[in-house]
Amino acid sequence: MMTDIGEEAAAIDAPCQEPAIKASPMTASSVSAKLTEGLLSIYQKPLEHVRQELCDLTLKQEKCIVQMQTENKKLCDVEEDIELNDLISTVETYHEKLVNMKKEILTIHERTFKLKKRALKVLQNKQKSSLHEEQNRE
Repeated sequence: MMTDIGEEAAAIDAPCQEPAIKASPMTASSVSAKLTEGLLSIYQKPLEHVRQELCDLTLKQEKCIVQMQTENKKLCDVEEDIELNDLISTVETYHEKLVNMKKEILTIHERTFKLKKRALKVLQNKQKSSLHEEQNRE
């Protein structure tokens, strides 16, 4: 029986041993080439997808930059318009002052014309009265 046990133990130990692997004649360059192909097959499509998304993002950023520049120009134009509006309001103020001065000059002119007319009448009346007095003395 002992011999049976020894044979059984030997039979049990034998399947645990791995069969010897025959060394393949692969070189380091062929291994590295296969590893490279494997890595490329795994990562190439996602990386191309990321590259495309980056290109799309870059185009969108350029469009946004152009839009921002045009909006900035519009804002600068509005600021210039504000300065222009200030100038226009100043011109309007001075125009109102000028119109008021013209009205005052016209009223002064009318008053002086009336005063001259009245002074002429007073002078004529004075000449008449002095003429009557001379005639009465004679």
